[in-house]
Amino acid sequence: MPNDIIRVLIAHSNPLVAAGLEAAFSTRSDLQVLGSCTPDAVLNSISCLLSPIVVVADWHVGVRVMASRDARACRVLIVTDDHSELGIRRAVELGVRGYLPLSSGVETVSRAVSSIHHGGTALDPLVMTKIAVSLASPALTGRELDVLRLMMQGMPNKAIALSLKFAVGTAKSHVKAILSKLDASTRVEAVAVARRRGLVPDESAAIPPVRAFSGRGRGQASLR
Repeated sequence: MPNDIIRVLIAHSNPLVAAGLEAAFSTRSDLQVLGSCTPDAVLNSISCLLSPIVVVADWHVGVRVMASRDARACRVLIVTDDHSELGIRRAVELGVRGYLPLSSGVETVSRAVSSIHHGGTALDPLVMTKIAVSLASPALTGRELDVLRLMMQGMPNKAIALSLKFAVGTAKSHVKAILSKLDASTRVEAVAVARRRGLVPDESAAIPPVRAFSGRGRGQASLR
């Protein structure tokens, strides 16, 4: 196989996105699509493939791959509608090379795959902005994030203390620290900042079902 051929594995949970990418990539002479696999099968798939490969995945699958021992065999491009600061930072800290919104056109994704294959990165401008904001802001501790989640549910200090099994004074201290780190003067403002920056995952969001996919179709201007 020529050295300039880019080997791509598609492991996206959304079957329509996976089929669209597979169809679009198959028309390019510089890309070899190794196939698409279910999220549950991705780790077995990459362990059987020779490096280097580029894995195009959604956030959950991309993070799972990068956290695995076989991550050294691949470079990951995440295509997702998760724009939360928490999600972006987690992916970048694990070593994800690319992070694009789900609305990206297939040509943008193709260029990103090529850049990642050749040792570069492919980060959407919004992603870069959120990384910069995250690095410039004081990080919340794990316990502070726990308190923030309950603040976002409207719980007062006493209820927070009861839920997390510590003293009311400790809850007050955590709330004070959160307000300071988020540069907020009130709890309502702190919650608004947290939602805008995506500091706490939206636990009410439904997780898309995992389904097998391998369909082929015509390329399209965007991924959805």
